Amino acid sequence: MNDQAKKIGAISIFFIIAISLRYYTSVVNPSFLSEINPYLKALLQGIGPLVGGLILVKFFNRPNFLKLFSLGFAKTVAIVLIPITLFSLAGFSLGLSSRSIAKIIGTFILYAAFEEYGWRGYLQSELSGMKNVYKYLLIAVLWFVWHLNFELSVGNLIFFLALFAGSYGIGFVADRSKSLVMAALFHSFFNIFQAGELAEIPLSYKLSIIGISAVAAILIMRYKNPKTADVEVELAV
Repeated sequence: MNDQAKKIGAISIFFIIAISLRYYTSVVNPSFLSEINPYLKALLQGIGPLVGGLILVKFFNRPNFLKLFSLGFAKTVAIVLIPITLFSLAGFSLGLSSRSIAKIIGTFILYAAFEEYGWRGYLQSELSGMKNVYKYLLIAVLWFVWHLNFELSVGNLIFFLALFAGSYGIGFVADRSKSLVMAALFHSFFNIFQAGELAEIPLSYKLSIIGISAVAAILIMRYKNPKTADVEVELAV
């Protein structure tokens, strides 16, 4: 079997697993899901790409260029804590439960990480030989179908365009950072922006926090310890 056939077969297996689990948890919606914690239920509804990606990477030896701590442990923790802290402080200033806000934001980031392991970690790595525009477009199409939105409507067209923009933006971040956390963070911003659970937080607060968190994440990603940089220069010389 040639490489192209292997890629097509691997992508097919990944997508069948991802969409089957999505269908089971969202459409079949088994009774046990109504009896568990709502945060856990939300995570299970997004677990398909994670399971599909793990199976392909671990058992079929397919590629995954994204790593959990590719930027280092301290940088990764800082990138995650900034939006959680800022949203918690915003909730506190509005008289909301900071603990509840922190749990919601943490769940959004973890949910996004589940998806991103599959879409950007496995699938984008599998398609690394394609031109970016085609790679991001194909991922956007599969991502759209995975959401099980088949109604022909203006709303779904807008949703697809948003997914394509997200696929391009998150894909670019993933390619540059090689960080699963960075990809998950930018994915979670989209979900946080429209989250009904955060309806009590004004839009202006959300935009400000997301903007600050995004800029901070990029600066942290690009920051290099001067001592480390000096060592790298000496080694290069």
